[in-house]
Amino acid sequence: MSSRAPRSVVPVAPSVVFVEGPVSNWVVLAEEDGVALVDAGYPADTDLVLDTVRDAGHDPADLRRVYVTHGHVDHVGGIPGILARYPHVEVLAHADELDNVRGPQREQVTPAEIGGRLAAPRVLRWLVQAVRADALRPTTVPSVRAFTAADFDGRAITPMPAPGHTAGSTAYLLPAADALVTGDAVVSHHDTQPGSWSPRPRMITPFFTGDQDRALESARALPVPGTVLPGHGPAVRRAGDGWVALR
Repeated sequence: MSSRAPRSVVPVAPSVVFVEGPVSNWVVLAEEDGVALVDAGYPADTDLVLDTVRDAGHDPADLRRVYVTHGHVDHVGGIPGILARYPHVEVLAHADELDNVRGPQREQVTPAEIGGRLAAPRVLRWLVQAVRADALRPTTVPSVRAFTAADFDGRAITPMPAPGHTAGSTAYLLPAADALVTGDAVVSHHDTQPGSWSPRPRMITPFFTGDQDRALESARALPVPGTVLPGHGPAVRRAGDGWVALR
């Protein structure tokens, strides 16, 4: 049992549970042949991720695969701990993202590169949270492989390319749930952003992104379903001309 706790757990559809984790998010999916995850939090989140699989009504032994949105440590950090217990679990990512997922070196901002931004209290608070979540632990996922179209045959999930945040950043469309899992291609809020900002689909703080212009282009090209399940911030659902947080 994890000592960490999610900020919110939202059943989005009978087969989809969104988890707003302590610092980053993941999704639990019931698939035709078992259970899948989209992302898996920081290294310190492994037990919490498995707890949320149980809370969603599944046995973690039934985990079959993890779909990766991108290879930043706050989204793949929990995977090594999962594989240590369940080595049969497949890890799938876009071909352009494999090196980033495998690690230990990855396309990700470092505390040194954040530099003077640490003078902002909210940025410093976020960094402290990240370090407590084992962000500095070397993370490797050598078994990751590139997904192909065949991996999605007969499944209620479709990959949507969203390069820019990282080279192979990917969103995942869940048509039956009218939802899009966006990773960091689109977020609803990030702890480095002002707390007064109401949750809605927006870009993550730019210094986290490798190619901001490309990321903006990708975000504009993504479908906009009724519900957005972001990599940071709460799930949000359309409400008239605006958005409401699901918590």
